[in-house]
Amino acid sequence: MELTQSLHRAVQVNPDGLAIVYGQLRRTWREFHATVARTAGMLRHFGVRHDTKVAIVSTNSDRFVECLYAVPWAGGVLVPVNFRLQIDELAYIVDHSEAEILVFEEQFRDIVTALRARIPRLRHAIVMDADRSGVSAAVSYTAAAAAAEPIPDERRGGDDLAVIFYTGGTTGVPKGGMHTHDSLFHFILTFLVSERVEQDLVHLHVTPMFHLSCLGVLVTTAVAGTHVILPKFEPEDALRAIDEHKVTCCLSVPVMFERMLFHPNVGAYDLTSLRMLGYAASPMPPRILEEARSRFPQLRFAQAYGMTEAPGPLYLGPEHHTQAAVDAGRTRAAGRAVPTCEARIVDTTDHEVERGTVGEIVIRGPVVMKGYWKNPDLTREVIRDGWLHTGDAGYMDAAGFIYVTDRLKDMIISGGENVYSTEVEGVVSRHPAVAQCAVIGIPSEQWGESVHAIVTLRDGTTATPDEVAAFCRERIAGYKCPRSVEVRTQPLPMNAAGKILKAKLREPYWAGRKRKI
Repeated sequence: MELTQSLHRAVQVNPDGLAIVYGQLRRTWREFHATVARTAGMLRHFGVRHDTKVAIVSTNSDRFVECLYAVPWAGGVLVPVNFRLQIDELAYIVDHSEAEILVFEEQFRDIVTALRARIPRLRHAIVMDADRSGVSAAVSYTAAAAAAEPIPDERRGGDDLAVIFYTGGTTGVPKGGMHTHDSLFHFILTFLVSERVEQDLVHLHVTPMFHLSCLGVLVTTAVAGTHVILPKFEPEDALRAIDEHKVTCCLSVPVMFERMLFHPNVGAYDLTSLRMLGYAASPMPPRILEEARSRFPQLRFAQAYGMTEAPGPLYLGPEHHTQAAVDAGRTRAAGRAVPTCEARIVDTTDHEVERGTVGEIVIRGPVVMKGYWKNPDLTREVIRDGWLHTGDAGYMDAAGFIYVTDRLKDMIISGGENVYSTEVEGVVSRHPAVAQCAVIGIPSEQWGESVHAIVTLRDGTTATPDEVAAFCRERIAGYKCPRSVEVRTQPLPMNAAGKILKAKLREPYWAGRKRKI
């Protein structure tokens, strides 16, 4: 299969349907299809051929969605770049990917100037939203696309490389996960089968498109729905967009939805069109589900578990987000294997363990990446006998639901006992004053590692470290309880997927020391 196939179908079945909403811009599927063909012609003019790497540095935009299809249309490979990274990390990704063309948003001109000075391979810089960016020899996307002739679709597909998604690089240098047309198309099929998406889908894009969340674009195109695009997430902007454009679906992370749900102006907007909230990165807290059901009874929830190396192999559908499911603890699960994938829990020798036993979650199926770009050794280490080793610790229950207990590297070994940070976080986060929580292991002469909780508090609330620790002692075993609690006033650092960067939080405690994990 090929990524552009969905676009050709969309213009065939819904040519005059609304495809793109971005600010004041509106495009039908007929117009969007023509724009992509012309943008591909522009890329061909600048030298895009089979497997030419095209990096993109941009917030969410109509141009980003165009490039998602125009690059493979011209025969190239897209490399989305996380603009939030430091310049050394950005330069590593662009250089390591062997990108020859850089498409960028004008606000990132300083970054692009630095990248061009460091990376001679970058032959062209194309600025999305201004004729003059201040970047030497940069060309205008608008002018160049308008002057270009549309070209026929190269019809790249199957095992051809489509996108290289780089990991966040929080533990060592970023790694480039190679996804083919087939692996991404199977993600589309998996989502369509799991959720039964209809053509009346109006999808609000608020999570960063440089991340795997851009794959939500592929699903919406596959059903010829409507893309409503916000450059970045702001809770009131999202609420306003849902109301104005009658959004039916939004993919986010729990903290984003929480900020919308408890926004002081949430009652000013009509959100009754919203039928589905998909989320990832962590389980949805029960109190959020309870509050959402009371305010918006029409709203359904679904969780997708995945990673750069394998998007969406586990799924927890709406039927497992009822109050009965919450009471049974089902919403703590990451989900069950989707119809196209298999999942197992294995020990350190790669043998499957008994149900209920904690081990490493491994995945097999067509959504698994082809491998790491230019890193065959690490690819062989992570993908063994066809199984992707996720690095997540978890267990499977008798019904096949998988519960993530921790990242293996985040597990705390204190006094010889394994303490799963996510379990402790689940307790700490139930404290009514706690807004964010991360539990990490810090050095301890007595215990090897000590359980340490870092929290932020909700507006208008107070809680002392002793109060938080006492709250935990009433609910979990003593060896799991935080031996120290730190209350911060600034939000905890998070990556683009909405996950707290525990490695960054651990750094000052482990400076000059080596963890055993």
